[in-house]
Amino acid sequence: MNKLVINTANDELEIALAIGENVFFKSEKSKLHHNERLIPLLDELLKTQKIKLKDIDQLGVVVGPGSFTGIRVGIATIKAFRDSLGISAKGINNLDYLYHLAKSQNEKIDIVAIKGSRDSYFVARNLNGTLFKYEHNLTTDELNKIANGKEIASFISDADINAFVVKPDPKILLQCLTMSSDKNLIPVYYQLSQAESEKLKRKNLEIAMPTNQELDIISKIEKESINYNPIESKDIFKMYNDSNYEFRLAKLDGEIVGFILIQISDEINITSIAVKKEFRNLGVGTALLKWAEDYALSNKLKTLSLEVNSKNLTAYLLYEKFGFTTRRVRKKYYSDGNDCFEMSKDLKIENR
Repeated sequence: MNKLVINTANDELEIALAIGENVFFKSEKSKLHHNERLIPLLDELLKTQKIKLKDIDQLGVVVGPGSFTGIRVGIATIKAFRDSLGISAKGINNLDYLYHLAKSQNEKIDIVAIKGSRDSYFVARNLNGTLFKYEHNLTTDELNKIANGKEIASFISDADINAFVVKPDPKILLQCLTMSSDKNLIPVYYQLSQAESEKLKRKNLEIAMPTNQELDIISKIEKESINYNPIESKDIFKMYNDSNYEFRLAKLDGEIVGFILIQISDEINITSIAVKKEFRNLGVGTALLKWAEDYALSNKLKTLSLEVNSKNLTAYLLYEKFGFTTRRVRKKYYSDGNDCFEMSKDLKIENR
């Protein structure tokens, strides 16, 4: 099978061609000029190997994250080839490519980052054997904090991080094509536009006690957010009337966008916390956790605790960022067969 993969998401334009078992490669640093150089470079590669575009059986393209313009150039080109030739085409995530590239050159790498704009990075991290892709960009400080001094794989040299600069490898690019199941060829950005971000930041966030009439909304958010064993509506109503539990809502300009439920004993156990998908990565979850911490301190309780599914990496990273650490792992605890991470955070109670 003959395969062709292009990557226009980075500063370096890459074209990988597989003719049977033989692999051929062309690359060129043509930042901001991929639209001008892609076709001539591809034509040169095909002519050198004496093969025509109609002889290609499968196409691939890196769909991002990366250069906004470059991504669109690559996707538009591959879609045109796909439609005219009537063959299959698949998308490759740039963070997947960077990670597998880095692992092939430095086994110790667990974090990869692609430089974005305005002190930001697209980041992926190996957690518990799964490559987790952050849905929003991290700042330099946030990236360095999670790296904790370890090398971070990057496509380019970067003085702001402890960068391990990878070398292009067409075999890895073709390997990622084989692993990919993405046939949608939709650009990947992970980041709200600047206008959307600023609009949401201007909203007024309030942490408030729910009314009896708002419990149905809590139940709906719980079921939409929790994949396994969500709390049933009847149990939410029981807990609402139980003095051992406390609920709080997160409201943005009056709209309920999330909630937290805690159980009170000799510590504060966060029984459930959930935020509507379209309002995540805006600090809502952090604000709810901060309320739980303040509640614990005001009641002179020294520990926050919670449980999280080992595959729920989004939640795990939020808790880790807030200062939680794993104190115990319960193997195959959940009905889906995944482990449970029991996490906790010790609090300092000031003497007054």
